[in-house]
Amino acid sequence: MYLLDTCVLSELVKSAPDVHVLHWVKSRKPLELCISAMTWGELQRGVIRLPESKRRSELTLWLQQLEAGFEDRILAFDQNISKIWAQMTVQAEANGKTMAAFDSIIAATARAHDCKLVTRNTSDFINAGIDVLNPWQAQ
Repeated sequence: MYLLDTCVLSELVKSAPDVHVLHWVKSRKPLELCISAMTWGELQRGVIRLPESKRRSELTLWLQQLEAGFEDRILAFDQNISKIWAQMTVQAEANGKTMAAFDSIIAATARAHDCKLVTRNTSDFINAGIDVLNPWQAQ
């Protein structure tokens, strides 16, 4: 299973998306892909922040299609993930490292569901103890 970070999904709706990312996503089976509720929230926030425009309308429709397409593969932040998050962030702090709040929640979700996190921002997750894949780099 692969947990898609916000940057991967955002890349897909750019006017000129990265070809490596497009190829990587298209080469996966839909059921292999999931997103965290935190990523879902970040995407919604990004669209809501836009001024009323054609682009905002297009992205609102895209979010509706994304939600329908992912169905039960939008992974909630639940009690189990909160325990993993607490342990992971305390361990990072004990090693003199910190993680951004949203990133640490996404990382804990990946760990709880035994997913590989797909992101361009690999350095943000170096202290999470999870497998990370950067689809912007040729595989």
